[in-house]
Amino acid sequence: MESETVFLDSTPSGRSGSGTLTAKIAGDVIHVESLNPAKSKARTAFVDKVCNSHPTLDRKALTDSITTLAADLATKPDATADTSGLPELDAAAIVRPERFITPAVSGLAVPSMTTIGDKVQGRWLLYLQWPDGKRERRPMTSALDLPDGRRLFIHPDPSEPTPNTKPGWSAAARRQWLDGEPAPDPAEVFRAMAAMFARYIDLPASHAGGVTTTAVCWAMLSYVYQAWDAVPYLYIGGPLGSGKSRLFEVLGRLAFRPLSSSNMTGAALFRTLHAQGGCLLLDEAERLRNTQDPATAEILSMLLAGYKKGGTATRLEPVGDSGFKTLSFDVFGPKALACIAGLPPALASRAIPVTMFRSPPGSEKPRRRIDANPEEWQELRDALHSLAMEHGATWLELPSRSDVCPMMSGRDYELWQPLLALASWIESHGARGLLKLLQEHAMATIDAGRDDTTPDSDETLLRILTDEVRVGTIPTPGDILAKAQAIDAAGFKTWKARGVSEHLKRYGAVTHKSCGRKVYGRVTLESLRAIQASYGVDLGFDEKSDGA
Repeated sequence: MESETVFLDSTPSGRSGSGTLTAKIAGDVIHVESLNPAKSKARTAFVDKVCNSHPTLDRKALTDSITTLAADLATKPDATADTSGLPELDAAAIVRPERFITPAVSGLAVPSMTTIGDKVQGRWLLYLQWPDGKRERRPMTSALDLPDGRRLFIHPDPSEPTPNTKPGWSAAARRQWLDGEPAPDPAEVFRAMAAMFARYIDLPASHAGGVTTTAVCWAMLSYVYQAWDAVPYLYIGGPLGSGKSRLFEVLGRLAFRPLSSSNMTGAALFRTLHAQGGCLLLDEAERLRNTQDPATAEILSMLLAGYKKGGTATRLEPVGDSGFKTLSFDVFGPKALACIAGLPPALASRAIPVTMFRSPPGSEKPRRRIDANPEEWQELRDALHSLAMEHGATWLELPSRSDVCPMMSGRDYELWQPLLALASWIESHGARGLLKLLQEHAMATIDAGRDDTTPDSDETLLRILTDEVRVGTIPTPGDILAKAQAIDAAGFKTWKARGVSEHLKRYGAVTHKSCGRKVYGRVTLESLRAIQASYGVDLGFDEKSDGA
């Protein structure tokens, strides 16, 4: 029987040398105990408990690991010591290991495999680019000393990479980067990525430019999203057989540290994102609409939190044989979601929609083997890693570029600004017309989205209310419901007057009491015109007429 691999975490506690040891397998906690691992009896008891529950573990390897931790704990500060007099650490001094961008240094962790004897040993290598242009590689460390005397702390400590952990950035390209090879031209990288999308994905001419530019800029954003406070998701929709999975295949070969999934549990998803970061590609996301299922609700809550920096998933983890401890898992990062039926409204509001189309008869694109030339994909990934490292100061400037989306505000601005800022930067390197193309596609997408976000029932109610106000009637919610049922008996069969009132209230149309009845006497044509402008509902107003 193949031996499982156990990982140990330690936290100092109590007297010097004592600590809390946590044993994990594949990220799952299997045993937690407070002890002094330097004591043989305590060490043996810990090993017995772990190996009794998991007989395939290597006892000697586990004992050796605990012996090593004993030496580390002896030199670590006591976690229970009074630290009230110590200076508080600025949150900006703590960065994630897989990718960080600061004014002082830009860093990226890459998994590397080596051998110790006959065993494959994984390790993390940290690649750094400093503002003065210096490039270097060093083993993963928990802190970096900055030129100005400050320190940068790296958290969480990544677990040892497994042999199947893909580096993304090839060893040859990393050596060239360390030797000073210049970063590639951004416009050329963009064109090469767009060509790959065009090679494998069919899109009608009217959508090809906007959809391709959106997808390429989003893939580039996945390497530098840490510079923004919020990152847009992609919602990839379309009928069955329209190429959604094909687009995922392309994104999976270009995005930073992709994690593809269609059936992972919520716990597995947020643990993996916390451990390795990167970009989530979640296929078959229809299940997210079933919010009554606790497992689905757990995934949905993680996705709702993960589009903003600091977004976490919180869980209670067992500690020892009794008791629980609250743990938070960092789930911030870019995510693409593909489904046919549509996303829950709250999640859809965090995503840029990308509509896919079925290939025309006889098209060669669906038949092309996507990995026929793996070297081309690797060259693009190498170029993206090099670009991400080279322009650290630029990435920190782009989030403040409000000029790239002057017609947007609120959530629309938050979603599109990162992609438009990147498009503007790429255009400044020679991709003429790119920003205008993406701006036009963004505005068309926003306008179309307004129609999708207003339910048909709400449009019916708003139009009835508008017609009543035009002729001078002061209707009640019941009056509006009666007219709605006359128009669509099946759709409004189970509705109540109170439901009408609640739905219209969402748009600012509220009732007031008059002669003991709730009526819409204070709703005006001007307020209804504003609803039309804000929500994209056609209520019969134009720019020159009040619609009367």
